[in-house]
Amino acid sequence: MADEELFEAWLDEELDLDAAWDGLTPGPTVDEVMARISTTPSWFLDEAVDVVALAGDVLDESGGPVIAAARKASATSKVVARQSAAVVLWLVSSQELAGPLSTALRVDRLDRALLAMSLRLAAVVEPQRWVDEAERREEAARTLLLWCGQWPGGESEQNARAILSRLDSAARAEALERARRDREHRSEIRRRLEEARAREAASRYSPE
Repeated sequence: MADEELFEAWLDEELDLDAAWDGLTPGPTVDEVMARISTTPSWFLDEAVDVVALAGDVLDESGGPVIAAARKASATSKVVARQSAAVVLWLVSSQELAGPLSTALRVDRLDRALLAMSLRLAAVVEPQRWVDEAERREEAARTLLLWCGQWPGGESEQNARAILSRLDSAARAEALERARRDREHRSEIRRRLEEARAREAASRYSPE
């Protein structure tokens, strides 16, 4: 079940998934990003981590949009949103602490990547699973690269899109949520019609 608070916050951002595929440039490989995610320090996933302060530490004065995105993640009541933002910030800081990736992560779209990870993906997959489970780690790596404006190194954009589509837990959750809401809407319409018919029948046969 998707976290409704995070999904609603994500929808409020009005960031289009299809539009995210426009203007991509080559990035590091999925394996590299997955390896960095797996080494996320435990304190980054601490429930009390202040991701706004962390974003300020990781980024220089050009990090205003990312700090604003971290503030939005912190504004939710969900620990997983803050943890997700912290993982993204670890991937940025790790390029200095653990050595550069083959291609640096783009920072001009990092605010969107942080929001996509902390509001969209975290709504259906907890960040601890990104660290612990290979398939969910691959999903997180590919999601991050997409919203950073990069396709995985060594892959075609078409191939990258097909793989992420297969792995995309959030897209499946969104489809299920839409189906659930449509079903509830149809049930409500049927209920109202039945009530209207019952009232009409009652008024037709009631004694004058």
